[in-house]
Amino acid sequence: MTLVDLTKNQKAKIIALPQDKVLATQLLEQGFVPNCEISLAHKAPLNGPLAFRLNNTKMIVQQHLAKQIIVDVI
Repeated sequence: MTLVDLTKNQKAKIIALPQDKVLATQLLEQGFVPNCEISLAHKAPLNGPLAFRLNNTKMIVQQHLAKQIIVDVI
């Protein structure tokens, strides 16, 4: 399951980041770390960006990137 598959307010733990090391590093710097709890706050219409709650902060992620972040529902 990836971040795109979450439903609103559904909680999950991050399992794996993208294989691209540059993208993975950028996400790590923003707080997207393995075993971190994350939940979907909002989906923009027309395949727009997704807003997630992560470490008491809302983070915006584009769909193409969210499809590369693997999570496990908790």
